[in-house]
Amino acid sequence: MSTVKTPKLTRNAKTGRLSQARAEKISAVEGLALTPRMRKILAQTKDQPAEERRQAIRAQFARKSA
Repeated sequence: MSTVKTPKLTRNAKTGRLSQARAEKISAVEGLALTPRMRKILAQTKDQPAEERRQAIRAQFARKSA
């Protein structure tokens, strides 16, 4: 009877994250690029938690009430 060995995963948790640079490379392959407006928003919110970044992005694109 043979046993199947499971490979040990030795990657650091940080290496598996999708950074902005990686996301841009993937998008470029797909023919997509950030607009200057989105690049500016992302740069301004770089050090903020994910939820605050999402709120900032939503605020930019939310319809203004009259």
